[in-house]
Amino acid sequence: MRAALLLLCATAALAGCNQQPAEQPTLAQNEAAARDAAADLKGWDRMFGFPTETIGRLNQYGYRIGGYAAAGDGFAAKGADITLSQSDAKTPNTGNVAVTGPDAEAIDSIAFTLSLTDDANAETAKKRLTDIVRAFLFQYGIKDEGALDAIAKEADADGKIGDAPVAIALAKGDAARTLTVTFRRPSATAPAEAMDGNSQQP
Repeated sequence: MRAALLLLCATAALAGCNQQPAEQPTLAQNEAAARDAAADLKGWDRMFGFPTETIGRLNQYGYRIGGYAAAGDGFAAKGADITLSQSDAKTPNTGNVAVTGPDAEAIDSIAFTLSLTDDANAETAKKRLTDIVRAFLFQYGIKDEGALDAIAKEADADGKIGDAPVAIALAKGDAARTLTVTFRRPSATAPAEAMDGNSQQP
């Protein structure tokens, strides 16, 4: 009896040793799962809730954003500078975009920047940035209703497009003026930053 029990224990131990670790999902499987999870998302919810797709759509404008990866306490990805006016100017006006969020499944903010280093072509650069941002929003069925007009004015502005807060800020440096247009996920915004009403223009 004792021998039988020892044999049974040895067989169980051997079976345990032969167990293979659970396979990790592939990148394609993860992306498919993300698509399924976002299938019913629309507008801002889809933009902030489907990072892989959002980065892919931003890359249509030439930003060449890398992977959405761990950075600090969350996740982030940033593009490469793109020329927004007169590429043969001494210091062409350039744009960039960065996305940040709490984890791999969500984006909290999308920030477009424009560095104005060539005054002679600043108006062209501001118009091109505005066109890019509007075209990007259009892919989600979102209209800014004039909220982005502050870009042309180089004016600081805070407001909302639908439920999402948007801020336009101008910073002046020795070599350039930098315009930043930032969209934030509503649930990621502190109550004090949220404004009443369904739609306000900056």
